Order: sequence, then C-alpha cells, then structure tokens
Amino acid sequence: MTSWQAGIALSLLIALVSAPAHATLGGKASTIENDRIRMVGRKSAQMVQGEVTSHEVTLENGTVTRQLTRADGTVFAVSWQGPVRPNLNQLFGTSYFQRFQSDNAPAGRIRMRRALASTHSDFVVRTGGHAGAFWGFAFLPKAAPAGFSAQSLQAGAQ
Repeated sequence: MTSWQAGIALSLLIALVSAPAHATLGGKASTIENDRIRMVGRKSAQMVQGEVTSHEVTLENGTVTRQLTRADGTVFAVSWQGPVRPNLNQLFGTSYFQRFQSDNAPAGRIRMRRALASTHSDFVVRTGGHAGAFWGFAFLPKAAPAGFSAQSLQAGAQ
C-alpha cells in the first residue's frame, strides 16, 4: 500500500469511527462549546460583525478554527489555519465531508499534488498550504447572510 493509499484509508477510518459532529455546517451555534471540548481546544474569541458572529477556537497543535454563524445561530461557514488540518469531518458534518472526499478522490492510480476543493451551488470548499502551514474554508452560499463575501473567509484563512 502506498503512502497515498494509506492516507486515504486512514481518513476514511477516522471518518467512520469519529464521534458524531456537533456544530457542523448548517448546524446550530449552541453546540460550538462541545466542538471545542472534542477538538481539545481553547476558545480564543467571539466577534460580532453585523449579522455574523465568529467563534474562534485554538487547538492544542496551534491550528485556529473559526465557525461563522448567522443571527439565528446557524453555522454557515468554517475556516482554519495552522500547522495541522483540523478534523474536517467534525467541522463539515458527515454528509458534506463525504461530498468533499468524493469530489477529491483520485482518478485511477495517478496521484496529483493539488489543493483540494469542492464547488457546488450549496457547498464550497477551498484548501491549500503545505506541511506545517495549512489553510482552508468551507461555506454554504445559500445559508450565508445577504452581503457576505467568501473573500473574507479566504483572507482570514491564509
């Protein structure tokens, strides 16, 4: 088994045995504290800008995650930046995570180095970086408040 195949197998195993996600995309902000505990992180900040509240959690490994909520408490976007990728299954939720994995499954036996991404009318993901410096964001365009720009996510994640 190549290291690439082992990585995919490990990702799938983690997705299968992970405890259920909480404050996932489309979920409620009231469970973000459960996420912080599960990811063994410390809540660093909570900032409100208009109708958007940003809940920032710094993980023990130094990665910073942000979950953005609308005024009604629905999580419509997540972003991360740091030396290690966070548990994306937990941040995205199982159904969005499966779509993300499916969109980024390798074609055949050819391994390509590229940033992982998903683009759908209801779910968008962009990732990038390298060992020790990863970033990314995901959001639900149809759930975002009026006037929200994905560029603010990208700027905050890099």
